Amino acid sequence: MLILFSCYVFGVTLLFVALFWWKLKNRPTKHPLGQDVKLRRQAGEHLRKKSEELIEALVHRLAALILLPAIGYVLPALFVGLFASHNHVGVLVAMAALLLAGLIWAMRWCLQLADEIQNHRLGWFGERVVADELEVLKTQGFTLFHDMPCLGATGPFNLDHVVVGNGIVVVVETKTHRKPKNNSEGHKVSYDGEKLNWPTGHSTQEIEQVLRNADWLKKELKKKLGFEVNVRAALTVPGWFVTGGPPKAPVLVENHRRLPSYIANRFPAELTPEQTKQVSLHLEARCQDVTYEML
Repeated sequence: MLILFSCYVFGVTLLFVALFWWKLKNRPTKHPLGQDVKLRRQAGEHLRKKSEELIEALVHRLAALILLPAIGYVLPALFVGLFASHNHVGVLVAMAALLLAGLIWAMRWCLQLADEIQNHRLGWFGERVVADELEVLKTQGFTLFHDMPCLGATGPFNLDHVVVGNGIVVVVETKTHRKPKNNSEGHKVSYDGEKLNWPTGHSTQEIEQVLRNADWLKKELKKKLGFEVNVRAALTVPGWFVTGGPPKAPVLVENHRRLPSYIANRFPAELTPEQTKQVSLHLEARCQDVTYEML
């Protein structure tokens, strides 16, 4: 029965793929906008894309999990029954034990991927929430860029948000962390100018990351535009009660709701209007890269 089901699933899948390919090739219309049209990146673009890829991978893993009994037990058992001259009960029991172990491993394999998908979706949602809050800065003369693709010494990475305007450039890193349960202080995080103090302990990696990002953008702008830009660093933890560091701390750390007002008022103008415009045009070119195939 499982063999027939497996053949049915394989046949239907193959037929669907063939029909879908044929329909695409014989469609009497064409794309109205052209293949060279590119959109600006939205907040969490790479996390959205990664989530879709992981969901596709999870579907493949679930299909493998469904077919595992047929491949791992029914087919070998049928072979033993047809071609073995004796009743190999011990062999069948061993096969069943191996199949059970394989099913447990495959289930854990799928659950780990499902957990990874949830983490990516949470990160994507957090970046969208922060982007919505930053929108108010547009009314004050700022331009916003999200999920800017970069290439560093260790490989590609992304700047979550870059705020440009009124003579300043600010890189904003979003960290969407889950809160611990059954902890009266589980919603609070503080910054002392060097590290973040979470309910579960201390960390500096978030501060170090946003400082690296700001330094990378500073060097990039110097190389491409030919003048120094003092790129400021900011970190936001959406949904948490944040106690920020001292005014002269290397990183501005704030709750996502209060972040826009701090960006607008904390940093003095250091670029001329013409320099600010050049920075915006350069970042616009980097972020205008989303094609139809990428959606």
